[in-house]
Amino acid sequence: MAGRDGARVLIDGTMARGGGGFTYLVNVVPRVTRLAPEDRFLLLVRSEPIAASIPSAPNLTVEILPEVGAAGRLWFTGFGGARIASRWRADLYFSAGEAAPAHAPCPRIASFRNPTVFRPADPECPRGDRLRLLALRTLARRSARSCERILFVSEDSARWIGDAMGVPPERRAVVHHGIDPRPWQAARPIGSMPPRPYILSVSSIYRYKNLSRLIEAYRLLAERSEIEPPDLVIVGAELHADHARRMREARAGLGPLAERVHLLGEVPYAEIPAWYAGAELFVFPSFLETFGHPLLEAMASELPVVAADIPVFHEIAGNAVRYADPFKAEDLAAAMAECLLRPDACATLVARGRERVRLFSWERSATRLLALFSSVLAEQGVDRLRWRPPACAVSPSLYGRHRSGSGWW
Repeated sequence: MAGRDGARVLIDGTMARGGGGFTYLVNVVPRVTRLAPEDRFLLLVRSEPIAASIPSAPNLTVEILPEVGAAGRLWFTGFGGARIASRWRADLYFSAGEAAPAHAPCPRIASFRNPTVFRPADPECPRGDRLRLLALRTLARRSARSCERILFVSEDSARWIGDAMGVPPERRAVVHHGIDPRPWQAARPIGSMPPRPYILSVSSIYRYKNLSRLIEAYRLLAERSEIEPPDLVIVGAELHADHARRMREARAGLGPLAERVHLLGEVPYAEIPAWYAGAELFVFPSFLETFGHPLLEAMASELPVVAADIPVFHEIAGNAVRYADPFKAEDLAAAMAECLLRPDACATLVARGRERVRLFSWERSATRLLALFSSVLAEQGVDRLRWRPPACAVSPSLYGRHRSGSGWW
């Protein structure tokens, strides 16, 4: 391998399908490859939409692997990924999911992003889902012991997941997600949208996203005599069948009001900005997140936002959103009513959100990810990464050691 130009970094995106995993890969991978043109990258995915959304680059190879079940995923984590890394002569293995091969022929970094993997299993989950989460938690725990770094997307998740998985603080690295505000600000509504104004929520459908409670809050909002509420539009792939069923039942229970609630299911990623552009208000009631990227999307779209009152949302959004107790439908309803009735308060939130999103960019995320790659390779005595950080770059923070007075970076 002597004399080889640049480093060879394998990016394992095989656990990503939609939602946050999709958003992360289609935004970070193109920027990483552009920032490090002399290094080579191999992206592994099992999703055709992800592969189709990654622009080609001379230093990037995208390999689409066949879809597999739980047993196939376990085999890939134990053996398949390591074999590909060995065959490709990878210098570094970066898993964009919770598991990296225990015996890869190079240093490893795993990204702990999926919060459900690290919480006790929901007793209402089907048995198959509970077994799947147990397997993922086992793999994550193994990665926590064997990887040179564990990447977290917020200080909050670095704290509670890192503690739960026994990751030493010096092996926790925090790299926030980012956003490019321009497409969101330039977006315009499209013809397929409801004819009436609407409140928007965007999220893949899981129980912890709390969307059935949002529908109940919408009913309470409509019962307030002083408010003629906008419609409610919920966009997101139905990844948890039981909660999707509960949402439909909650909608049906609204009676005549049900026609004002639109459950759209999955929408092409390219169309999402248009749905933000047509909305009056954005609501994000999820009570379990490691980041919460729709917050950035809504603030970039210059929408007022009602969000669950949880620590990670304070870390990301600061004082730019109206917080509400996610476990009380009446509190969510009151927060929505306040935003709808007080345009002055909404204007203040929008102005704060416009400033807040400036703290987050995909370029910054990609730069800090490359800095993490460089740091891990240097520790292993591998000096092949041709990319070098610009003088103004800030390295990825170790957990708890990098907080800026102007916000979380």
